[in-house]
Amino acid sequence: DINIGVILSNTLKMSGKACYETQIFGSWGIEYPEAVAFAVHQINNNSNLLSNISLGFYILDDCSSTAMALAQGLKFVQQNEKSYNDYHEGNCATTTSATGSFNDVIGVVAPMTSVAAVSLSYIYSAAKVPLVGYITSSDELSDKTLHPIFNRVIGPDKFQAQAILEFISHMGWSYISVIYSLGPYGERAFDTIKATAAILKICIATSHRVSDMDDTDPVARSLLTVPRVHVVILFAEEIPIKHLLVSMEKYNGKGRFIWIVSDSFSIASKESIAQHKDILKGAFTFFFNASLVPEFYEYISKLNPETSTNPWMMQAWEDLTSCSFLRGTCDPKADILRQPLFEFMLTPALLMDAVNTIAYGVHGLIRDVCLGANVSEISECVRGHDLTGYIRNVTFRGYTGDIKFDQNGDILGKYVISQLVYDTVDTPLGYGDTNSSRHISFTERKITWDHLIKQNRLVPLEISEKDSGIPESVCSRPCVVGEYKIPKQLECCWECRLCRDNERIADNRTSCEPCELFTWPDPNTDYTSCSPIPLSFPPVSSTLSVLQICFAFLTIAVTLIVCGAYYFYQESRVIKASSRELSVLQLAAILLGYLTVICFQVEPSGPLCSMVYFLFCLSFDSLYAPLLVKSVRIYRIFQSGSTNTKSLIFTSPKSQMFIAFLIISVQLKLIFFVLIGFVSPCSQVALCIVIYFMYQPTARKTQPVTTEKFVELTCDMTLPGLASFLAYNLVLVLLCSLFAFKTRKLPDNFNESRFISMCVSTTLVIWLAFIPTYFTAGREFVRVLLLSLALLLNHTVALVFLFLPKIFA
Repeated sequence: DINIGVILSNTLKMSGKACYETQIFGSWGIEYPEAVAFAVHQINNNSNLLSNISLGFYILDDCSSTAMALAQGLKFVQQNEKSYNDYHEGNCATTTSATGSFNDVIGVVAPMTSVAAVSLSYIYSAAKVPLVGYITSSDELSDKTLHPIFNRVIGPDKFQAQAILEFISHMGWSYISVIYSLGPYGERAFDTIKATAAILKICIATSHRVSDMDDTDPVARSLLTVPRVHVVILFAEEIPIKHLLVSMEKYNGKGRFIWIVSDSFSIASKESIAQHKDILKGAFTFFFNASLVPEFYEYISKLNPETSTNPWMMQAWEDLTSCSFLRGTCDPKADILRQPLFEFMLTPALLMDAVNTIAYGVHGLIRDVCLGANVSEISECVRGHDLTGYIRNVTFRGYTGDIKFDQNGDILGKYVISQLVYDTVDTPLGYGDTNSSRHISFTERKITWDHLIKQNRLVPLEISEKDSGIPESVCSRPCVVGEYKIPKQLECCWECRLCRDNERIADNRTSCEPCELFTWPDPNTDYTSCSPIPLSFPPVSSTLSVLQICFAFLTIAVTLIVCGAYYFYQESRVIKASSRELSVLQLAAILLGYLTVICFQVEPSGPLCSMVYFLFCLSFDSLYAPLLVKSVRIYRIFQSGSTNTKSLIFTSPKSQMFIAFLIISVQLKLIFFVLIGFVSPCSQVALCIVIYFMYQPTARKTQPVTTEKFVELTCDMTLPGLASFLAYNLVLVLLCSLFAFKTRKLPDNFNESRFISMCVSTTLVIWLAFIPTYFTAGREFVRVLLLSLALLLNHTVALVFLFLPKIFA
């Protein structure tokens, strides 16, 4: 009643032979034609589909040629054309020509190749003949402005290309090569590969476009010369892939690459694959999700080649059983399914779904438009309406899953990933579904890598995120913690360099940036941020601190003993002659100095630093101001005695204490200004205010070397504050030295001036050695140590020369 057309590739165009003389070896000539016959048979036996209407079919062979596919396709839109090698249900001949009109074909199943389908689609669009593809996956066919009548039961190449790239990304490969074929099948897929690779951060090291006529030797040499690329995508037709495999064998490419092969080669016969098994071993193949149909193979098992109307069955039977019908050596009742070369291909299930798609579309159109038409009018009614629209709206459960088209006449891609093992049997390893949140589901079978030549790894196994058994295909090793990338031309290629010790990794790990002062790169954030450096200060329990504290307490004890002796002998002439009040003030200053040494060992803080500075300055002032008063008093007394002048003024103990405090107050005013900014009417007010506001003593952090992880916490005495203190006390010491020199000729029984001279001379030596050493010290803790030692030595010298001789006397 109505017919569909089918264009298959059952034979090959061989050099020097006519088309149709060489049939594809194996079960190809049985499974593909019989899949159409089986599908039509099932439709005609289904009372719920095309009820009371019989469906017929025509099968034309395109000789695996694009040009012949176009020529054969024209027979479905032209009248009174002769047909050869036609297979019509109930009326078929293998060599004789059958005449008749093919205009009654209401739909056509497209050829296998996308190139042929695209060319045929342009013609059928003008003739308004629906075209349904079962293995044609070119992205171009999704463009409904160019191919409005085309639909297909598989996803377009863009889905397959995305699935391949998802698989590559999942395996941890980021550096690949791509071989694609000339024409819409390969070129459109390559566009998708480039776009998807950029999203998944996969780099294409080299790409080559090949055709049936190209010399693939340069391509093979190029693949072998690119270092570190071990994954190659083959998105090309079967013929150029075969040429490339021959070239790879020529250049000893065995075990060098992991081949990722698209569907075009996945449908190749086992014989074609076996010819290049050494190169292809371990290759991953992507094919549309399909499964074997048990009832179909049960149907095949009942066929008899001698009575079958399939013109390709006898040759296929002879190939599979190694017999000859002409010689009478074939058994037509043999179980063809048990023959070792019978392939059990998955593609026939897709072909059956394509036939069912047309049938469901016709069923819907008849139901809505041609319900009242009789059988003789059905064909004309179907051709007069938009059958393509009805086909695109069908929804049914097919042999390969749910069939439902989108607005472009495509279905969502779902693919089976298999690996070719040594016996050329492809074993399913995983399933990728573009309509699923979980893209890849692996089976329990493990992937084998034994066929590959062992390569030195760029990525150490201990830092690899993937299974350590998976070979790598990467351009550069991942930078370890503390390294940054120097990008190259390709995003996946870079050099790794270490940042300097004080630099953090910045700009998405592509550069280094110095940390701010007092901070250091933080390993807890992989050196991408900086954290404060722990402050360094010699603890009280350190050896040097303990020694200084012990010496301080020892000298404090000696000072207290001297104080006790002075109290015990306070009425003696020696003690009275040395001015008891000024001596007490000096002993207090010595005690303050030793206490200051202890304070120097405590962790600095703002208040502590102010107090230490105050005690430090006060102890020196209180020591040398009374000493100067003593020296002047001695000089005046003996000077007046030698000239017989009248009695001197300001030589009483009270006046001497007043003068001493007056001298101390000058320095104290400066100290107070430095510490708290105290204002009083004196000549140094302006200077002190400036010193306070600009150089206030406080706890300070210092990092002597920016590239060293070391920050010291110390009391900053401030250069102006320390300089003013040193200058003032130096003046006092020099004056003491001057008056000690003037009184050098005193009687031997009065030797205090001699001890004063020895004390101030030693003090000058100590501080002349201290000043350059202090200001040239590279570490703050060394400066603190020098201050403490200078203070200990200075006050101990004063204690030894000024007080111990009097106690001894």
